[in-house]
Amino acid sequence: MTIKPKITTLITVLFCFSTLFAQEDLTQIAENFYAERDYESAVETYKKLLEEGESADLYYNYANALFKTNELGKAVLYYERALKINPLHADAKANLAYVNTKITDKVEQYQPFFLNAWFSALGKMLTTNQWAYLSIGLFLSAIILTLLFLFSSYRRLRKVCFFAGIFVFLLSVFSLIYAFSQKKHTENDPYAIVLLGSVSVKNSPSISGTELFVLHEGTKIEVLSSIQNWAQIRFDNDKIGWIMDDTFEKI
Repeated sequence: MTIKPKITTLITVLFCFSTLFAQEDLTQIAENFYAERDYESAVETYKKLLEEGESADLYYNYANALFKTNELGKAVLYYERALKINPLHADAKANLAYVNTKITDKVEQYQPFFLNAWFSALGKMLTTNQWAYLSIGLFLSAIILTLLFLFSSYRRLRKVCFFAGIFVFLLSVFSLIYAFSQKKHTENDPYAIVLLGSVSVKNSPSISGTELFVLHEGTKIEVLSSIQNWAQIRFDNDKIGWIMDDTFEKI
């Protein structure tokens, strides 16, 4: 009666190991293709790896291969996805900045109020899970400081623990807010990348609509709403129009 569960467990473990080794082999194959400048084969191999799972480094490597095959739109898309998983990925940031210099549509960067910019930059320093773990750690620290305040016989220590406990608790709350904010941003990211060479932006969700302006491959847009196979988008903060939803892909 006990042999069958053991066999099932053994098969599961062997399957996991074989899958892991297969992924490592495929990763090495993709890296070899890239090193040999066979970028098309590297793209196809990384695409297979993405079917098994995602990671910031995998998106980054895939974007590099896409850029080498002159697929600028997809390269921008996957650099953005790498940064969505790991906002601190320095190589993805640098390469994305470089690829953006090759994009036709140059966007004049909007300068937000400095406090908004500061809070936004701070939120991107850690991932959703990291902010959540930090919040838990700070909350536990606040509990320890509270216990020291309650049970310590030293007046100076109690005073320090009281104010430190309040400060650490507030940091825990802010970390939790950042965690939820990052999670909401990740799940409801309104931004997308244009993948076609050029896209006509209309004043209405119709082929017969008046053309307002043209967007090009690699341009980052904000998707505001959608109707059937049309999406209302915003570009460069104040330009709004309609494009077909098969011309872009959400980050």
